[in-house]
Order: sequence, then C-alpha cells, then structure tokens
Amino acid sequence: MILVFGKTGQVARELARACPEAVFLGRAEADLCDPAGCAAHIRALRPSAVINAAAYTAVDRAEAEEDLAQVVNGAAPGAMARACAELDVPFLHVSTDYVFDGSGVRPWAPGDAVHPVNAYGRSKLAGERAIAQAGGRWAVLRTSWVFSAHGANFVKTMLRLSESRDALSVVADQIGGPTPARGIAQALVQMA
Repeated sequence: MILVFGKTGQVARELARACPEAVFLGRAEADLCDPAGCAAHIRALRPSAVINAAAYTAVDRAEAEEDLAQVVNGAAPGAMARACAELDVPFLHVSTDYVFDGSGVRPWAPGDAVHPVNAYGRSKLAGERAIAQAGGRWAVLRTSWVFSAHGANFVKTMLRLSESRDALSVVADQIGGPTPARGIAQALVQMA
C-alpha cells in the first residue's frame, strides 16, 4: 500500500486518479505542523512506499510565516523520511525550483548549486536536506509551475484572463517550465 500525504492539492488529486488504491492523508488526518504525528502514521500503517505531496505553498505569505513554512516544508518531510528509513520504505517528496536563485537562462540540473532567495525556497531546501540526512531510500522531484484542472495555477489563470481581455500582461523576469500535475503523479507512482 502506498501512503500519500496530501489530499486536495493538484498533485495529490492526480495521484488519486493514478493510484486509487493508495491511502491519502489530508490535513484532518495528518497535520504537517506535527512532524512527529506524521512519522507516527507511517510507523502505524507500515506502507510499501510514502509520497509527500503536501506542502506549505503560499510563496509570498511565507515571508511573514517562515517559521510555519519551515515546520511544514522542512521538519515534517524530515520526520517522514526518518520513519521511512527506519522501516526501509521508499520516500518520495515533491520540491521546487525555488531552491535555486532564479539566475541563468538554462534549465536547472540536479547537481546545480542551490541558493534560495526567499522564505519558501529556504523551507523547501530545509526539507530536501532533512530527507537526505535521514538516509534510507528516497527521491526528491523538483517541480515548477505545476498545473492541472484543479486548484489555482498559472495556466488556468491565463486561460481565464484570455476570455475577458484582448491582451495579457505578465511578469517578464521569470523563466519556468509548466509541469502537469498528472505527469508528476504518474512519475511518483512509477517510482514508488
């Protein structure tokens, strides 16, 4: 049985389509503000693999709530990874390109130096590091510009605005790779 942390986000909803037999824990069942509680769920359920598709994702708000973002994105995944390592269970985690500084014009590679420039990126990097330090079998998928039919995302916003405006104005200082949540989910299930 695959255990998924997350239930209503874009990736979690696509995971439910790709792997309906998985067990999904939303905030009501597993609060990422309680890292020890998340680890306890893993120990109690003894799954064959764990996917963390839950996160603090409010990039701008993280500047004012960095402590909270650090617990949810840093401490909780670390606790999950340690529990998985104890049980020799693979742990898969969704991270972000915000662990980089945004400079350059080529796609990031896994071995590139990280240097987050905001609270959200720092919190996600803390999670990546905690997962690596836990040992065991793990993988981190760094994503960018996730989109799906569910939730708020850049693609849906542009489509909605195109219906009511003749021209769209967007920031010109970012380069990203829109990534379908369905593709992320399929990769995670295959890896698990």
